[in-house]
Amino acid sequence: MRKPEILAPAGNREMLESAVIYGADAVYLGLDGGLNLRAAARNFSPDDLIEAVSYAHAHGVRVYLTLNAFPHDHEFVQLTATLEAARAAKVDALIVADAGVLATARELAPEIAIHLSTQANTVNSAAVRFWQAQGVSRVILARELNAAEIAAIRQTTGAEIEIFVHGSVCISISGRCQISHYLNERDPNRGACSQPCRWAYALTEETRPGEYFPVIEDEGHTYLYNSRDLNLLPLIDQIMGLDVQALKIEGRNRTPLYVATITRAYRRAVDAFAADPASFKVDAELLADVTRVSHREYFTGFFEGPPVKDAMRYSAGRHEQSHHLAAKIVGSNGGRIVLEARNPLIEGMLLTWLNPAGADETFALSGALADGLPVSRLKPNQIFELELPFRPAVGQLLRKPYSEGDKVS
Repeated sequence: MRKPEILAPAGNREMLESAVIYGADAVYLGLDGGLNLRAAARNFSPDDLIEAVSYAHAHGVRVYLTLNAFPHDHEFVQLTATLEAARAAKVDALIVADAGVLATARELAPEIAIHLSTQANTVNSAAVRFWQAQGVSRVILARELNAAEIAAIRQTTGAEIEIFVHGSVCISISGRCQISHYLNERDPNRGACSQPCRWAYALTEETRPGEYFPVIEDEGHTYLYNSRDLNLLPLIDQIMGLDVQALKIEGRNRTPLYVATITRAYRRAVDAFAADPASFKVDAELLADVTRVSHREYFTGFFEGPPVKDAMRYSAGRHEQSHHLAAKIVGSNGGRIVLEARNPLIEGMLLTWLNPAGADETFALSGALADGLPVSRLKPNQIFELELPFRPAVGQLLRKPYSEGDKVS
């Protein structure tokens, strides 16, 4: 069975490394000022991009550069520079939404494959065939499609198809939204969305300035546009039956722990199905694992049919999580593992090694050394050493249960 590509987000170099280590087949990322829709992500400089692509390719992982904003005429000089950087770095594909960007990319970087962004709102076979005729090699379908529609498009066009399977969902058509622009002059279609869909709202009456009236939807909730997060992991067997080329995880503004956890879950589920489709059942531990990182309540989007009111999160926009990043492996010193703390750690805390290739290991923090001296407390970014009965590799992560007062990572 041909397995779909697991495509993970890489908002910065550390996220890219987590994606590679924890099972991604490909990553997508943006260039600084490079006309992508995650201006708040750290993104990559042209030199960083060269190093990132080299690292990914050395591990057999493809790199796709996002160029999915809608530039105005004066920004095409910037586009030209971005395409030059993409060619120099030898990225594997460009993700574009605008027809002008597509035409320019084909002219200036003809050797680089073109993937059509979900921002192009492709929801039918005729549109897919149109884009194929323009030189697009893969179409990232709009999120507003159910399983039967996706299957029909795949079968009638023969195109490479990519679908989103996990992450944030916009209350708009495939992310094409103007609420942020109108409310605070941050254009979501140019990478600067402030996510006003997650805010609480109330009414005012013009003769009563400063007096707010709650918008009562249900049991006092006032969050009008706040969608739940997409999670298609429970339906991975149905997804595998669609024969699509790529499964995309949203999250370039998330964290390395998020990328590692979600990428690993889909990697293991896809591999397990491919190994034994007849008896496949999603591992309950994988279903639990994706709830341990920062997320809103999950739903299945449009995959099973149009979402109803239960698809909204009628409560605060903050994310829920049970665990956060404890430490990262940065090296070894003889028989000891060298780590960098990412949150405050105290002796006796339970830490879990996220094993990319096998069962996780949970242990109580004990015997830590910092600068050669025993320590019972560690601060974020502090380097320390541990003796462990297992040997995690550089770049792998440890997590810990979240508790009140902890700094969330």
